[in-house]
Amino acid sequence: MSVRSPARVALDPDSQHVATALLLLVAGLMALGVVLVYSSTSVGIALRAQDATLFLRRQLLWVLLASCTFVLARTTELETLRRHALPILLCAAGLLLAVLVPGVGRKIGGARRWIRLGPLNGQPSEFAKLALVVFVAAWASAQDGRLRTVRGILPGLGAVALVAGLVVVEPDMGTAILLSLVATVMLVVAGVRVTHLALLGAPCAGLGLLFALAKLDYIWRRISAFLNPAANADGVGYQTRQAVIALGSGGPFGVGLGASQQKLLFLPDVHTDFIFALVGEELGFVGTVAVVGAFAAIAVYGMRAADRARDRFGFLLAVGLVTLLGLQSILNMAVATASVPPKGIALPFLSFGGSSLLMAATAAGILTRIAAEGSAPRPLLDRSPAEEDRAHDD
Repeated sequence: MSVRSPARVALDPDSQHVATALLLLVAGLMALGVVLVYSSTSVGIALRAQDATLFLRRQLLWVLLASCTFVLARTTELETLRRHALPILLCAAGLLLAVLVPGVGRKIGGARRWIRLGPLNGQPSEFAKLALVVFVAAWASAQDGRLRTVRGILPGLGAVALVAGLVVVEPDMGTAILLSLVATVMLVVAGVRVTHLALLGAPCAGLGLLFALAKLDYIWRRISAFLNPAANADGVGYQTRQAVIALGSGGPFGVGLGASQQKLLFLPDVHTDFIFALVGEELGFVGTVAVVGAFAAIAVYGMRAADRARDRFGFLLAVGLVTLLGLQSILNMAVATASVPPKGIALPFLSFGGSSLLMAATAAGILTRIAAEGSAPRPLLDRSPAEEDRAHDD
């Protein structure tokens, strides 16, 4: 198997266009996020006799830090990420372990997912998302034909199981499922057989299900609320019901920025997990289509960056980052529209919260790096997967 050599491939003039488009899309979404966070929080905290600009100032600080991480990721050599993929993953696993230690990890709402960072809280699981994507891309890109055997994929699956398992224990089943899905997509794209993934992944999924049955009662309450919304309208299903009301009341063009009624203490966490519902209410159907279109454009340009990747690592890394941002966006919107059971997950670039914003900005920065140094699109591998199979069998 041969890959493109960075030393022999000329830069593609269109690559800068892809990188610039990604930059503009991310900047636009973060700017909109600042406006929405202020709109969703200013009235509520003012009613509690607090500073109406509190969340605005915090979000602006996070946007500033996220801009710095974007620039740092944009200027970091991909080879540096590849060489340090394992230490990055081990660091993420260490933080996930630390968050489970009483006195180190902070428990909020029954889950121990946060570490105190001065006046701010950080979620190690957000860093773990990036760390796992970088590791899987680096590990899979170095395996060649070994990915077509059960023994060859065990180390990679072990790393995925370790990180996802630590996240489950927090507990955060939704993020663990997201991590597993992203890693699965990357491994399949890298050449791992789906049958092998199913064979080895089934026991891990079974253990996760048993843990959820024994320890995570809230999951089944949420599933019950999803299956029977009317019976849980004032309980577990309250937030989803209020989110649907917000989306429906916006009409074609919305009630206008700042004019939301649901944010007046009717819809909890509107500035975090349910900010897409605020988009629907204040900006209407047109606003929701624009936001969905922006995320779709990021996915399209992200895959164009993958298509221009100069080596196998860059290709798999871009695929993983696009899958991560895309799936997280879809899950958040699906929860807000009552399409899936409730799950606390942020909408990248828009939701209030530093950890998620830093993760999304770093992922976007790496994507723009891959795009900017890319070459003209052409097949990454010289042989098809079928030919790879025949070569391995021989």
